[in-house]
Amino acid sequence: GGRGGGGGGGGQQLVVTKSLLADVVADLSRDGGDVTEEALQLLDAFSTPRLSYDSMRKQFALLTDRTEQRSLHGEAIHKVEMFAQRYALVQQRILKQDLFRPKLVSATSGGAGGKAASSDATHSLTPVESLLGRTGVKFLLGMVVQVEEGRYYLEDHTAQVPLDLTQASVLTDGFITENSIVLVEGEMVDGILQVHRMGSPIIETRQDALNTIGLQNSDIFNSLSSLSELEKLKEQELEHGEEGMFVILSDVHLDNPIVMEKLDKLFEGFQDMSPLPVFVFMGNFTSKPLSAARDGTKIMISYYEELANLICKYPTIATDGRFIFVPGPNDPGMSAMMPRPPIPNYFTGALRNKVPHAVFTTNPCRIRYFSKELVFCRQDIVSKLRRNCLLAPREDNMNERSGNQRMIQHAVKSMLDQGHLCPLPMPFNPIYWQYDHSLRLYPLPDAVVVGDRVEQYYETYADCDALNPGSFSSDFNFVVYRPLCIDESDGTTKSDLEFSQIED
Repeated sequence: GGRGGGGGGGGQQLVVTKSLLADVVADLSRDGGDVTEEALQLLDAFSTPRLSYDSMRKQFALLTDRTEQRSLHGEAIHKVEMFAQRYALVQQRILKQDLFRPKLVSATSGGAGGKAASSDATHSLTPVESLLGRTGVKFLLGMVVQVEEGRYYLEDHTAQVPLDLTQASVLTDGFITENSIVLVEGEMVDGILQVHRMGSPIIETRQDALNTIGLQNSDIFNSLSSLSELEKLKEQELEHGEEGMFVILSDVHLDNPIVMEKLDKLFEGFQDMSPLPVFVFMGNFTSKPLSAARDGTKIMISYYEELANLICKYPTIATDGRFIFVPGPNDPGMSAMMPRPPIPNYFTGALRNKVPHAVFTTNPCRIRYFSKELVFCRQDIVSKLRRNCLLAPREDNMNERSGNQRMIQHAVKSMLDQGHLCPLPMPFNPIYWQYDHSLRLYPLPDAVVVGDRVEQYYETYADCDALNPGSFSSDFNFVVYRPLCIDESDGTTKSDLEFSQIED
């Protein structure tokens, strides 16, 4: 609406226009479906803004692809910047912890000469370059790097020092691999840092991180311009959020007739739901890579056509159902590096024509559901971390989990503590240097969904849900995830997960 000058008084009055009225009426007549529709937003890896931290100024900034030039083919400097930023984000997180905060001398501690109470003891982090000529046990934060074959060093933003890990004990859960950022306690002996104990960096919950970063620098979806909008979103979330659910499947092998039969049953079961769930299908979409096979391209196109025809058997799902396809390591397209682009349109044309709300996205990708942030990634992270582990992970006799389940716990903790989906050596897991930020998990999302070829799991750590839908092609397992369930007793929201299986 325009503003018109008041009758000679110079005051301002609001002119109500037709379009303004239309907006108000539309706003009032929105039903739950409309709100839920707007509440869902998908962000692919290549459009994700980058949260950068300036250690000198102690300032965060959110940089979009419009404010900085990015390329898949980075220069050497971009690799250095990638590791420097990973380190800076962890370092600022650690320095906020009480354990590493310098305490001021208080009046109660007996003045300048008084000793602080032992419970208030703090440690200071020593930069690597300050180790030379210093004796005694020191605490350091650095990245484990392999400078020459089989020789590991600890590196921070100042220098690097050779490590002796023979006596090291691991204090925290998680796998320590090359390129892991670790807290180390040790002392210098003959120019080598003898490590006594080492562990993962201390975690920070999403809420604590958001409080530090601020709304403006944490709104990667560009959906909230002010705190009042966030409040409005939270109100809508309480009113309509419970309706939303995600049906998540991984390893949906379209070349296996039994998988297609099970999908038919799956759609049949969900067709009458209102609102419909969001279907997230993760690769691999064939049991073996087809790109090299004779007529591989033609065969691949036919599989997606068959899936389109199957979905069209259920008209409501075909017209209103939302499908998100996340590619796996063997799917066609550029698959050798992370983040990996979507499956090329050439293969999926028929499906996109017949199912209007089908989106083929990157691996990983992020979804906003009201105020919740969900990260979806397809990778066999447990086996990769196990293969690249430098020190045996911590044993914990108090923990009732063992074997594979214990390994899963270590893997989840590695990703969340490191704040990264692929905390692995670069040669083993190549990453586009200028898109490394799309794999970072800082601030922690509300949920990390990793499609992995291990048994299904659902862990909650530092208020972040970590879950794996299991492999659909081997035992027809999948999960139904509800990001928002309202606890009737106290009105708080929590998430809910159901492990499901399609029976014979």
